Amino acid sequence: MKKKETVMKKIFLIIVALSLLVGAKEPSRTSAKKMDSIGMNYALGQGVRQDFSKSFQYFKKASQMNYAPAQYHVGVAYENGFGVKPNMQKAINYYTKSAKQFYPDAQYTLAKLYDEGIKVKQNKKLAHYWYDKASKHGDMYAKTALANMYAQKNPTLATKYYKQAAKKGDADAQYKIAQMAQQGKAVPRDDKKAVEWYINASKNGNIDAQNSLGEMYQNGYGVQKDLKKAFQLYKQASSYGNAKAMNNLGNMYANGYGVAKDKVKAYEYYKKSAKLGNIEGAYHVALAYASGQGIKQNFKEANKWFRKAAMHNVQKAQYALGVAYEKGYGVKKNIYKALEWYKRASDPQRHHID
Repeated sequence: MKKKETVMKKIFLIIVALSLLVGAKEPSRTSAKKMDSIGMNYALGQGVRQDFSKSFQYFKKASQMNYAPAQYHVGVAYENGFGVKPNMQKAINYYTKSAKQFYPDAQYTLAKLYDEGIKVKQNKKLAHYWYDKASKHGDMYAKTALANMYAQKNPTLATKYYKQAAKKGDADAQYKIAQMAQQGKAVPRDDKKAVEWYINASKNGNIDAQNSLGEMYQNGYGVQKDLKKAFQLYKQASSYGNAKAMNNLGNMYANGYGVAKDKVKAYEYYKKSAKLGNIEGAYHVALAYASGQGIKQNFKEANKWFRKAAMHNVQKAQYALGVAYEKGYGVKKNIYKALEWYKRASDPQRHHID
């Protein structure tokens, strides 16, 4: 009986010891999580006055307990100078610590830094490594980034990753899938599927998709032709600063598609588009100045915009410059320069817009 009591006592002591060990670890993690949460409150100004210095202190304490989210937050602070002097090397060190503990945000951030090579030396191998890790932990943006890396060399694999990210709701991946379906790249051409994905991407905030959806409605690809709907979509995308949509709006106003014809508004949208770097917009601005439609005729201004478009290999702009030099429209007549531009316009390898 005494022997049995001794055995039971030993078992009890072992259980107590184990519970103490488990209990010792759990409060540490709990307190780390709590400190990280307090740090986030100070960083965002939630329930307290925003204070990056205090937020950094809490993140740092939590990170010292090997808490991956806190290590990531310390990295963000060092990268951006939130409550501490910016130090990119320290940021990388903390991102790496967090990433090695399988924290997807840290893995994706590291990958993006190495991929872009802006704040650190570019390293595509490391970028791929960390995108892959983040992707396996379900990060949809990492899946899209991986797909972008495979797009040229392995379109089939790229499609796989785009689809995974698209199903998770990544707007950029949905837009890529739509483009592939429309163009028949790596997947069978299917305009209806393209429209579906453009709609999804548009709803999730991809403005390029909104413009592309407008083009589908304008041309009746995969959907019943609807010029008014196309106009509305271009207008929405344009309000978010989409240069292509602005050029498309210009075309709608110029031709009276889905809206009353208005050459002045057409010119205004072409100009907005051109100022944002859209080459077709620049060409249309040049045409407006040359023809005096929507703006007072001005051959010098026309040539300035024709040149912008011509330097991007727009055939019609190159030809227009040839005519300008031959006839002396806005420039001094120069047959040699005219021939030079005609020659460039006749080179099929250099055409951007037919």
